[in-house]
Amino acid sequence: MESVEQPRSAATEMWGKFTALGGPQHILDGAAPAIGFLTGYGVWNAKIGVLIALAVALGIGGYRLARGDSVKVVAISVALVVVFSLFVGFTGEGRAFYLPDLLICAVCTVAFGLTLLLPRRPLSHWISRRIGLEPADATDPAARLRLHRRVTLAWFVFWAVHLAVMVPLYAANKVVLLGSVALVLGKPALVVMLAVTWLWIRRSLRHSTPAAASAP
Repeated sequence: MESVEQPRSAATEMWGKFTALGGPQHILDGAAPAIGFLTGYGVWNAKIGVLIALAVALGIGGYRLARGDSVKVVAISVALVVVFSLFVGFTGEGRAFYLPDLLICAVCTVAFGLTLLLPRRPLSHWISRRIGLEPADATDPAARLRLHRRVTLAWFVFWAVHLAVMVPLYAANKVVLLGSVALVLGKPALVVMLAVTWLWIRRSLRHSTPAAASAP
């Protein structure tokens, strides 16, 4: 008797994709230097915070390289901390450590929002096609575009919420609170959002397959 494979739950699939995307590792790589900065800033000052963040990033990078991780990935992780630290050096303000985050959120909010207003393909459709998640030979292109308008709207809201929460804290110079919020809304939320998007698009394709297969 043949065994029937039971479909995995959404939570199981999303956790599988989360780990496949290196979620736990990315969270650690992103959170540890930020926690180091906040500790140094809170106990001493912004410059000490930057030095601790850089030391933590280099320490994690060395550990990753020793384990055989990609040099490119490690270099990007360390380079991001360097860039964030340079903003503090240029401005002399601790809150500037999070200015690159705000700039990225602003650019992404505008990018996803504009493609919702324009009649052309929504941004998530273009990205999904580029990475191979969205098939080029979809049986119902109009339905796929409608789906991706919803996905793009979700990403627009995702980035807009970052701005709505973090900009007031930045303007009020609440560095510790801003950093604490950024720890949650940074890499952890981003990796989860990527996993949710992957599951959303993948399941929509799976549900459309039987209908396409049964068509004459």
